[in-house]
Amino acid sequence: MATKLITEMLSEINADPSTIAKYKDNGALRLIFEHAFDPNKKFFLPEGDPPFKEDVAPIGMSPANLHMEAKKLYVFCREDLNKMRRESLFIQLLENVHPSEAKLILAIKDQKLTKMYPKITQKLVSETFPTVPAPATKEKKTKNLQAPATGATV
Repeated sequence: MATKLITEMLSEINADPSTIAKYKDNGALRLIFEHAFDPNKKFFLPEGDPPFKEDVAPIGMSPANLHMEAKKLYVFCREDLNKMRRESLFIQLLENVHPSEAKLILAIKDQKLTKMYPKITQKLVSETFPTVPAPATKEKKTKNLQAPATGATV
């Protein structure tokens, strides 16, 4: 059986979030989730989509795929890399993968994976992949703001 493409795995997880458990040992998926949700691993690239020429090969026939390229995503987090070089490498990556994977990479870059796959949340991912930080809770701030008001009326 051929390895599923990352986009196929994500579609499967989005359709049934409980299936994420069977991919817990997939290194490429783990790296993608880390870059998609960890603020410390956000790419140093401008927001929005850069101009690039989509690969015209059928899915699975592109020069590269996310399984091969996931381990190189750290390059886009390097501050020591020249801005133009980093952006040039990013465009090369987008042009070497299938357009569906390029779209996914753009969502990862802007840390907007949940916009593409609404059921793949940071909470779901962090419960399966311990290297992905749990989402920051905003509830504590709300409770802290309410506590003095409640105490003042007593």
